[in-house]
Amino acid sequence: MDYEKTVRYINTDLVLTAPVDLTSLAEVISPESESPDTATITRLHVGYIDGIGYQATFEAFDQYGNFKTPEESINCLLNCIEQLPVALQSLWRACSKKTLDIGYSSGVSPRYVINPISIHTLARMQSLGVDISITIYSMTE
Repeated sequence: MDYEKTVRYINTDLVLTAPVDLTSLAEVISPESESPDTATITRLHVGYIDGIGYQATFEAFDQYGNFKTPEESINCLLNCIEQLPVALQSLWRACSKKTLDIGYSSGVSPRYVINPISIHTLARMQSLGVDISITIYSMTE
């Protein structure tokens, strides 16, 4: 089977938008020194974007690379957010948008892919004010 034409889960990004600088929050969510033997969260972007405001984007990995399911990745990201120091919780609440963006590559096989998100995980997201989006990337030629 051609890997480029396979429908598959890629990863889940946590995208935060705020009217204030998110650098201090990003440094705690994604510290520079993490053990390669545990799950890690990588900072993909932190800074100001014209017309949007301050934004920070993160992605979680297990010790082998991308998580196999969105639920695993989401729970890793939620675990980190739930453990934020009290001093940074107000910065988290200041975010005007908190989105978990689940990414998939499109393809021709298998006919379908199912990745359930449990009610427990959805409840955790709701309590933190996090919404969800799904991005499907087109096949490469």
